[in-house]
Amino acid sequence: MSRTNPFASLTSQVPEEPTEAIPQLLAHKPSHAKRNREWETQQERVTYRGIPPDLNERVKLLAENLGVPIGDVVRAFIERGLQAYEQGDLILQPHLRIGKMTLYPEERRR
Repeated sequence: MSRTNPFASLTSQVPEEPTEAIPQLLAHKPSHAKRNREWETQQERVTYRGIPPDLNERVKLLAENLGVPIGDVVRAFIERGLQAYEQGDLILQPHLRIGKMTLYPEERRR
């Protein structure tokens, strides 16, 4: 009984030049699976770790009132905050928390 070569279909398609083989070997067919995205649409999106949902909502409302993307508002606050810190107008004092430092004492972290 003769054995079949499991790689026969690949070796017949692979060109002699290795650089030409890469696109052919990596080519794949897109999936046509129907996915249920309801869970994703129901979840609240917060892009920065540690940002409470109420603070995120305030930034979102400000962006809507100004008619600009949320990222623009966040960028403006970050740029102004860094400028204030560099000028000495904003003072940040880290507090020791178990194993690491935080800028928010226990009562302000929420």
